Formats: sequence, structure tokens, C-alpha cells
Amino acid sequence: MSKMLACHLHDYIELICLHRYTVLLTLNNGQYITGVFHNTGFSDTPIKQEVIYGKLKNGHEIEVILTDIKSIEVLNENAQFSIVHF
Repeated sequence: MSKMLACHLHDYIELICLHRYTVLLTLNNGQYITGVFHNTGFSDTPIKQEVIYGKLKNGHEIEVILTDIKSIEVLNENAQFSIVHF
């Protein structure tokens, strides 16, 4: 199994899934992803990695490796947090 996300950061992942917030993810490679995420799990690759599942603004399904996330910015008003850096 590969490296895992720090425990305290899982709280933010759970919040965005529970409330179905629209978020802007910034990845470590500089890529930006905007979408709504609904669940977590593990990849179906030989090296299991924690992932988050969601939908992009255009409706396409996406899977993002949690350790690839640099920051999460919640785009909804009155959310429980606005931005967190990993």
C-alpha cells in the first residue's frame, strides 16, 4: 500500500462528500479540478491508493488520489470551511 493521507485531513474530505460541496482541487502537479465529490475508497491498481470519487462540472466521473491533492477550496457559500492546504 502506498502512502496515506494524514488522519486530520480526512475530516475535510468527509465534509466535502457529506455536504456535496462544489470544490476546486489544486493538485501537486499544478492541475486544477472543479467538481462535486461523493465518496472515498481505494484505487483498483496493484498499488492501492486512497481516492475520492466525484463528478466534474461537465458531468464526467472522476477519481482523484488523495495524496495528489495540494489544496481544497470550497466554492459554496456558508460552508464549514473555505480552504485547506494539504
